[in-house]
Amino acid sequence: MAQNAQAKITLHLTTDDGKVLANFPCGAGSWINNLSNPSDRTSSVDGKTDENGNVTLTLPCLFGEVNISTKCSVSGYYPNGLKYQFTNSVGGKWQPWNPTINLVVTPILNPIPMYARSLGVAGSNLNLPAKNTPIGFDLEAADFVAPYGKGVNSDFIFTLSDKESTTSNQTATNISLTLSFPNKGDGIQSVLTPLNQGVSLPFNAPQSGYEAILVMDKDSQYSHGTLRADQNYFFRVRTVLDENGKIKSALYGKITGPIQFWDNAGLEFTYYLNPTPNDRNMEFDPSKNLFQNLPSLQQVNAQ
Repeated sequence: MAQNAQAKITLHLTTDDGKVLANFPCGAGSWINNLSNPSDRTSSVDGKTDENGNVTLTLPCLFGEVNISTKCSVSGYYPNGLKYQFTNSVGGKWQPWNPTINLVVTPILNPIPMYARSLGVAGSNLNLPAKNTPIGFDLEAADFVAPYGKGVNSDFIFTLSDKESTTSNQTATNISLTLSFPNKGDGIQSVLTPLNQGVSLPFNAPQSGYEAILVMDKDSQYSHGTLRADQNYFFRVRTVLDENGKIKSALYGKITGPIQFWDNAGLEFTYYLNPTPNDRNMEFDPSKNLFQNLPSLQQVNAQ
């Protein structure tokens, strides 16, 4: 740990399609050791990009971790930010000195009303009623289907497998979660996104590439021992095919972040469902959530 060594970074801001963003406000912040005012433990600096989309920011930093962000006040764009961790301090300067960090900023295009909800977070328990049993989940009702809940349509079918295996005279419990679907043409696809990309997923769900089943073990939720921040999914449900096997009607949606599950049959995931058949627009308007009066922990305020 260094005593408030200087951290210097250069941000390069572009849109999703590579357009350089000039005169764009952004900033950086970090923890500091402020001996003159112990109650003030943070430092921040603001700036604007030049004609090439670059801005250089310098600030004191205690632990080598700097929070970088664009400003929410910019009309027509979604805010974005990330954390940058320096490696070490040499001569009062965090290394590497003045790295260039690319940050993508996403323009606001056509946000729409959607069913959007965070389930299973603290204070909002979502537990599968049984293990080793396929259980349907209705995305519009945000509940399991009968006889386990008030749901009507089995958009998702969850099966939590709890099996014991014995090796070298030791017994271990293997937990896995399978997500399947009731209709031909339904499915899900995994999408890993760079953490500096801006909005985590494209604004249009893909037309193809959906798999009829997703099997997850406990380790699939993590990367290098930490929860996967880059894991997302697109899905297609309520699919109706015509006589030629082509999609006649379907609903599209997305899951941001990993689908988490635990030995006690608890689930946690955040999902968005576009209610208009065949509309693949995934740009959500948080002011027009089709779920009304949600508890604060279940509200979704981001893309």
